[in-house]
Amino acid sequence: MKQAVVKHSDNLTALRLMAASMVLFGHAFVFLGLPEPMFMQWLPMGPLGVYIFFSISGYLVAQSWQRDPSVLRFLIRRVLRILPGLLVCTVLSVLVLGPLLTEVSQADYWKSPHTRGYFSNLYLYITYYLPGVFTHNRLPNAVNGSLWSLPVEFAMYLLIVLLGFARAPKWGVLAAALLFMALSAGWAFQATDMLVFYRTDMRQLVLCGVYFFVGASINQFKWDRFFNLTNVVLAVIVWLAMSRWMVVFIMASWVFLPFIILAFGTAKGSPLARVTPWDFSYGIYIYAFPIQQTIVYLFPKVDFFSYLGSTLLITVALAALSWHFVEKPALKLKPFRG
Repeated sequence: MKQAVVKHSDNLTALRLMAASMVLFGHAFVFLGLPEPMFMQWLPMGPLGVYIFFSISGYLVAQSWQRDPSVLRFLIRRVLRILPGLLVCTVLSVLVLGPLLTEVSQADYWKSPHTRGYFSNLYLYITYYLPGVFTHNRLPNAVNGSLWSLPVEFAMYLLIVLLGFARAPKWGVLAAALLFMALSAGWAFQATDMLVFYRTDMRQLVLCGVYFFVGASINQFKWDRFFNLTNVVLAVIVWLAMSRWMVVFIMASWVFLPFIILAFGTAKGSPLARVTPWDFSYGIYIYAFPIQQTIVYLFPKVDFFSYLGSTLLITVALAALSWHFVEKPALKLKPFRG
Protein backbone atom coordinates (compact mmCIF):
# COMPACT_ATOMS: atom_id res chain seq x y z
CA MET A 1 0.00 0.00 0.00
CA LYS A 2 1.07 3.58 -0.53
CA GLN A 3 0.85 6.74 1.45
CA ALA A 4 0.12 10.19 0.13
CA VAL A 5 2.46 13.06 0.90
CA VAL A 6 1.48 14.50 4.27
CA LYS A 7 0.48 18.16 4.36
CA HIS A 8 1.54 19.92 7.52
CA SER A 9 -0.35 22.73 9.22
CA ASP A 10 2.71 23.93 11.12
CA ASN A 11 5.78 26.04 10.35
CA LEU A 12 8.31 23.26 9.89
CA THR A 13 8.37 23.53 6.11
CA ALA A 14 8.95 27.27 6.34
CA LEU A 15 11.76 26.72 8.83
CA ARG A 16 13.41 24.13 6.60
CA LEU A 17 13.25 26.60 3.71
CA MET A 18 14.79 29.24 5.96
CA ALA A 19 17.55 26.85 7.03
CA ALA A 20 18.40 25.92 3.43
CA SER A 21 18.47 29.60 2.48
CA MET A 22 20.78 30.34 5.42
CA VAL A 23 23.26 27.78 4.09
CA LEU A 24 23.10 29.35 0.63
CA PHE A 25 23.47 32.84 2.11
CA GLY A 26 26.44 31.87 4.27
CA HIS A 27 28.18 30.11 1.38
CA ALA A 28 27.75 33.19 -0.83
CA PHE A 29 30.24 35.05 1.35
CA VAL A 30 32.68 32.15 1.36
CA PHE A 31 32.62 31.73 -2.42
CA LEU A 32 33.37 35.43 -2.92
CA GLY A 33 36.16 35.46 -0.36
CA LEU A 34 34.20 37.49 2.20
CA PRO A 35 33.86 36.83 5.95
CA GLU A 36 30.82 34.67 6.64
CA PRO A 37 28.16 36.37 8.84
CA MET A 38 28.02 35.13 12.41
CA PHE A 39 24.94 34.78 14.57
CA MET A 40 25.60 36.52 17.89
CA GLN A 41 29.31 36.62 16.98
CA TRP A 42 29.88 32.89 17.39
CA LEU A 43 27.73 30.76 15.07
CA PRO A 44 28.44 30.97 11.31
CA MET A 45 25.30 31.32 9.20
CA GLY A 46 25.82 28.14 7.14
CA PRO A 47 26.38 25.74 10.05
CA LEU A 48 23.50 27.37 11.93
CA GLY A 49 21.19 26.46 9.05
CA VAL A 50 22.47 22.88 9.14
CA TYR A 51 21.88 22.65 12.90
CA ILE A 52 18.30 23.84 12.40
CA PHE A 53 17.85 21.07 9.82
CA PHE A 54 19.13 18.44 12.24
CA SER A 55 16.99 19.71 15.12
CA ILE A 56 13.84 19.41 13.01
CA SER A 57 14.92 16.09 11.53
CA GLY A 58 15.54 14.54 14.96
CA TYR A 59 12.08 15.56 16.14
CA LEU A 60 10.28 14.26 13.03
CA VAL A 61 12.32 11.08 12.54
CA ALA A 62 11.80 10.01 16.17
CA GLN A 63 8.10 10.70 15.67
CA SER A 64 8.14 8.58 12.50
CA TRP A 65 9.77 5.64 14.29
CA GLN A 66 7.36 5.90 17.20
CA ARG A 67 4.41 5.90 14.82
CA ASP A 68 5.66 2.85 12.89
CA PRO A 69 8.63 0.96 14.42
CA SER A 70 9.22 -1.24 11.39
CA VAL A 71 12.88 -1.24 10.35
CA LEU A 72 12.13 -1.98 6.71
CA ARG A 73 9.39 0.60 6.28
CA PHE A 74 11.35 3.18 8.27
CA LEU A 75 14.46 2.80 6.10
CA ILE A 76 12.45 2.76 2.87
CA ARG A 77 10.85 6.06 3.87
CA ARG A 78 14.24 7.57 4.69
CA VAL A 79 15.81 6.37 1.43
CA LEU A 80 12.88 7.71 -0.60
CA ARG A 81 13.39 11.13 0.99
CA ILE A 82 17.12 11.34 0.27
CA LEU A 83 17.98 9.23 -2.76
CA PRO A 84 15.70 10.33 -5.65
CA GLY A 85 16.65 14.00 -5.46
CA LEU A 86 20.31 13.11 -4.92
CA LEU A 87 20.24 10.74 -7.90
CA VAL A 88 19.04 13.43 -10.29
CA CYS A 89 21.43 16.03 -8.88
CA THR A 90 24.36 13.61 -9.23
CA VAL A 91 23.45 12.64 -12.79
CA LEU A 92 23.11 16.29 -13.81
CA SER A 93 26.48 17.07 -12.23
CA VAL A 94 28.25 14.28 -14.11
CA LEU A 95 26.44 14.47 -17.45
CA VAL A 96 25.77 18.22 -17.79
CA LEU A 97 27.73 20.43 -15.43
CA GLY A 98 30.99 18.47 -15.67
CA PRO A 99 31.29 18.25 -19.47
CA LEU A 100 30.32 21.91 -19.91
CA LEU A 101 32.74 23.33 -17.34
CA THR A 102 35.68 20.94 -17.22
CA GLU A 103 39.07 22.38 -18.12
CA VAL A 104 40.39 19.01 -19.30
CA SER A 105 39.57 17.49 -22.66
CA GLN A 106 36.27 15.70 -23.10
CA ALA A 107 38.15 12.46 -23.68
CA ASP A 108 40.10 12.84 -20.45
CA TYR A 109 36.95 13.78 -18.55
CA TRP A 110 34.97 10.74 -19.64
CA LYS A 111 37.74 8.19 -19.25
CA SER A 112 38.77 9.41 -15.81
CA PRO A 113 37.88 7.04 -12.94
CA HIS A 114 36.96 10.14 -10.94
CA THR A 115 34.04 10.79 -13.29
CA ARG A 116 32.57 7.36 -12.63
CA GLY A 117 33.60 7.64 -9.01
CA TYR A 118 31.32 10.64 -8.53
CA PHE A 119 28.38 8.24 -8.53
CA SER A 120 29.61 6.94 -5.16
CA ASN A 121 27.58 9.84 -3.77
CA LEU A 122 24.50 7.70 -4.41
CA TYR A 123 25.49 5.35 -1.60
CA LEU A 124 26.58 8.32 0.51
CA TYR A 125 30.30 7.65 0.05
CA ILE A 126 30.80 11.30 -0.63
CA THR A 127 33.16 12.65 -3.26
CA TYR A 128 33.35 16.28 -4.32
CA TYR A 129 35.69 16.02 -7.32
CA LEU A 130 35.00 15.90 -11.04
CA PRO A 131 38.05 16.13 -13.35
CA GLY A 132 38.90 19.72 -14.26
CA VAL A 133 35.76 21.22 -12.72
CA PHE A 134 36.13 24.37 -10.57
CA THR A 135 39.89 23.84 -10.43
CA HIS A 136 40.63 27.54 -9.91
CA ASN A 137 37.66 28.58 -7.75
CA ARG A 138 38.25 29.82 -4.20
CA LEU A 139 36.97 26.43 -3.09
CA PRO A 140 38.82 24.39 -5.72
CA ASN A 141 37.69 21.01 -7.03
CA ALA A 142 34.49 20.98 -4.97
CA VAL A 143 31.41 20.34 -7.10
CA ASN A 144 28.98 19.92 -4.23
CA GLY A 145 30.47 20.45 -0.79
CA SER A 146 27.05 20.42 0.88
CA LEU A 147 26.71 16.67 0.43
CA TRP A 148 28.86 16.03 3.53
CA SER A 149 25.77 16.19 5.74
CA LEU A 150 23.85 13.39 3.98
CA PRO A 151 25.84 10.43 5.39
CA VAL A 152 25.71 12.16 8.79
CA GLU A 153 21.92 12.38 8.50
CA PHE A 154 21.62 8.75 7.46
CA ALA A 155 23.87 7.69 10.34
CA MET A 156 21.35 9.34 12.66
CA TYR A 157 18.59 7.23 11.09
CA LEU A 158 20.60 4.06 11.70
CA LEU A 159 21.16 5.03 15.33
CA ILE A 160 17.41 5.47 15.76
CA VAL A 161 16.96 1.95 14.37
CA LEU A 162 19.60 0.55 16.74
CA LEU A 163 17.93 2.22 19.71
CA GLY A 164 14.63 0.76 18.55
CA PHE A 165 16.18 -2.72 18.40
CA ALA A 166 17.49 -2.21 21.92
CA ARG A 167 13.93 -1.34 22.98
CA ALA A 168 15.23 1.96 24.28
CA PRO A 169 13.83 4.57 21.91
CA LYS A 170 12.98 6.95 24.75
CA TRP A 171 15.89 6.82 27.17
CA GLY A 172 18.20 5.81 24.35
CA VAL A 173 17.76 9.08 22.45
CA LEU A 174 18.40 11.05 25.63
CA ALA A 175 21.53 9.00 26.33
CA ALA A 176 22.66 9.58 22.74
CA ALA A 177 22.10 13.33 23.12
CA LEU A 178 24.13 13.41 26.34
CA LEU A 179 26.88 11.27 24.80
CA PHE A 180 27.15 13.53 21.76
CA MET A 181 27.23 16.56 24.06
CA ALA A 182 30.08 15.04 26.06
CA LEU A 183 31.99 14.16 22.88
CA SER A 184 31.38 17.64 21.47
CA ALA A 185 32.55 19.40 24.62
CA GLY A 186 35.54 17.13 25.18
CA TRP A 187 36.69 16.62 21.60
CA ALA A 188 34.76 17.69 18.49
CA PHE A 189 34.22 21.30 19.54
CA GLN A 190 37.94 21.94 19.94
CA ALA A 191 39.57 19.32 17.70
CA THR A 192 41.56 20.71 14.79
CA ASP A 193 42.47 17.43 13.10
CA MET A 194 39.86 15.58 11.10
CA LEU A 195 38.92 12.03 12.06
CA VAL A 196 37.50 10.53 8.88
CA PHE A 197 35.40 7.40 8.51
CA TYR A 198 33.51 6.53 5.33
CA ARG A 199 34.72 9.88 3.93
CA THR A 200 32.84 11.62 6.75
CA ASP A 201 34.36 13.97 9.30
CA MET A 202 33.44 12.45 12.65
CA ARG A 203 33.59 15.87 14.29
CA GLN A 204 30.62 16.95 12.18
CA LEU A 205 28.75 13.75 12.95
CA VAL A 206 29.16 14.39 16.68
CA LEU A 207 28.19 18.08 16.52
CA CYS A 208 25.15 17.44 14.32
CA GLY A 209 24.23 14.44 16.46
CA VAL A 210 23.71 16.74 19.43
CA TYR A 211 20.99 18.73 17.66
CA PHE A 212 19.40 15.65 16.11
CA PHE A 213 19.06 13.77 19.39
CA VAL A 214 17.99 16.80 21.41
CA GLY A 215 15.21 17.22 18.83
CA ALA A 216 14.42 13.51 19.15
CA SER A 217 14.40 13.76 22.96
CA ILE A 218 11.94 16.66 22.82
CA ASN A 219 9.62 14.36 20.89
CA GLN A 220 10.12 11.22 22.95
CA PHE A 221 9.74 12.87 26.35
CA LYS A 222 6.87 15.09 25.16
CA TRP A 223 8.80 18.20 26.17
CA ASP A 224 6.87 19.95 23.42
CA ARG A 225 4.13 20.33 26.06
CA PHE A 226 6.28 23.20 27.34
CA PHE A 227 6.03 25.00 24.00
CA ASN A 228 4.28 28.25 24.80
CA LEU A 229 5.00 31.92 24.24
CA THR A 230 6.25 32.58 27.77
CA ASN A 231 8.74 29.72 27.75
CA VAL A 232 9.99 30.53 24.25
CA VAL A 233 10.55 34.21 25.08
CA LEU A 234 12.33 33.21 28.29
CA ALA A 235 14.50 30.71 26.39
CA VAL A 236 15.46 33.33 23.79
CA ILE A 237 16.38 35.90 26.47
CA VAL A 238 18.47 33.45 28.51
CA TRP A 239 20.22 32.04 25.41
CA LEU A 240 21.10 35.44 23.94
CA ALA A 241 22.27 36.66 27.33
CA MET A 242 24.91 33.93 27.21
CA SER A 243 26.40 35.29 23.98
CA ARG A 244 29.03 37.19 25.94
CA TRP A 245 30.88 33.90 26.38
CA MET A 246 31.56 31.85 23.25
CA VAL A 247 31.86 28.39 24.81
CA VAL A 248 28.87 28.90 27.10
CA PHE A 249 26.73 30.27 24.25
CA ILE A 250 27.55 27.46 21.82
CA MET A 251 26.98 24.74 24.40
CA ALA A 252 23.73 26.39 25.47
CA SER A 253 22.66 26.39 21.81
CA TRP A 254 22.64 22.58 21.91
CA VAL A 255 19.46 22.79 23.97
CA PHE A 256 18.03 26.26 23.38
CA LEU A 257 18.21 26.22 19.57
CA PRO A 258 16.18 22.99 19.09
CA PHE A 259 13.70 24.09 21.75
CA ILE A 260 13.10 27.52 20.18
CA ILE A 261 13.05 26.23 16.60
CA LEU A 262 10.68 23.35 17.34
CA ALA A 263 8.40 25.50 19.50
CA PHE A 264 7.93 27.88 16.59
CA GLY A 265 7.95 25.10 14.02
CA THR A 266 5.16 23.05 15.58
CA ALA A 267 2.87 26.03 16.24
CA LYS A 268 -0.46 25.45 14.51
CA GLY A 269 -2.51 27.83 12.45
CA SER A 270 0.35 30.06 11.32
CA PRO A 271 -0.06 31.83 7.96
CA LEU A 272 3.44 30.58 7.10
CA ALA A 273 2.01 27.08 6.76
CA ARG A 274 -0.30 28.33 4.01
CA VAL A 275 2.30 30.33 2.07
CA THR A 276 4.85 27.47 2.06
CA PRO A 277 2.86 24.46 0.78
CA TRP A 278 5.86 22.96 -1.05
CA ASP A 279 9.01 21.73 0.62
CA PHE A 280 11.80 22.98 -1.65
CA SER A 281 14.35 22.87 1.18
CA TYR A 282 16.15 19.67 0.19
CA GLY A 283 16.42 20.80 -3.43
CA ILE A 284 17.76 24.19 -2.37
CA TYR A 285 20.30 22.49 -0.14
CA ILE A 286 21.68 20.04 -2.72
CA TYR A 287 21.61 22.39 -5.74
CA ALA A 288 22.84 25.64 -4.17
CA PHE A 289 26.51 24.69 -3.88
CA PRO A 290 27.10 23.65 -7.54
CA ILE A 291 25.08 26.62 -8.80
CA GLN A 292 27.07 29.03 -6.63
CA GLN A 293 30.33 27.48 -7.78
CA THR A 294 29.20 27.73 -11.41
CA ILE A 295 28.22 31.41 -11.23
CA VAL A 296 31.44 32.47 -9.53
CA TYR A 297 33.42 30.39 -12.06
CA LEU A 298 31.72 32.01 -15.06
CA PHE A 299 31.63 35.52 -13.57
CA PRO A 300 34.56 35.82 -11.15
CA LYS A 301 34.11 39.59 -10.72
CA VAL A 302 30.39 39.46 -9.95
CA ASP A 303 29.19 41.75 -7.17
CA PHE A 304 27.65 40.26 -4.05
CA PHE A 305 24.00 41.18 -4.58
CA SER A 306 23.95 40.11 -8.23
CA TYR A 307 25.61 36.88 -7.18
CA LEU A 308 23.21 36.21 -4.34
CA GLY A 309 20.13 37.06 -6.41
CA SER A 310 21.10 35.00 -9.45
CA THR A 311 22.17 31.94 -7.46
CA LEU A 312 19.03 32.07 -5.32
CA LEU A 313 16.77 32.39 -8.37
CA ILE A 314 18.37 29.51 -10.28
CA THR A 315 18.60 27.30 -7.19
CA VAL A 316 14.94 27.81 -6.23
CA ALA A 317 13.89 27.04 -9.82
CA LEU A 318 15.84 23.77 -9.78
CA ALA A 319 14.53 22.96 -6.31
CA ALA A 320 10.96 23.51 -7.51
CA LEU A 321 11.49 21.15 -10.43
CA SER A 322 13.11 18.62 -8.12
CA TRP A 323 10.19 18.78 -5.67
CA HIS A 324 7.37 18.54 -8.20
CA PHE A 325 8.90 16.01 -10.60
CA VAL A 326 11.26 13.93 -8.44
CA GLU A 327 10.85 14.22 -4.66
CA LYS A 328 7.07 14.51 -4.34
CA PRO A 329 6.34 11.59 -6.70
CA ALA A 330 8.92 9.49 -4.82
CA LEU A 331 7.31 10.31 -1.47
CA LYS A 332 4.02 8.90 -2.75
CA LEU A 333 5.74 5.50 -2.77
CA LYS A 334 6.35 5.60 0.97
CA PRO A 335 4.96 2.49 2.73
CA PHE A 336 2.77 2.89 5.76
CA ARG A 337 1.64 0.64 8.55
CA GLY A 338 -1.08 -1.61 7.18
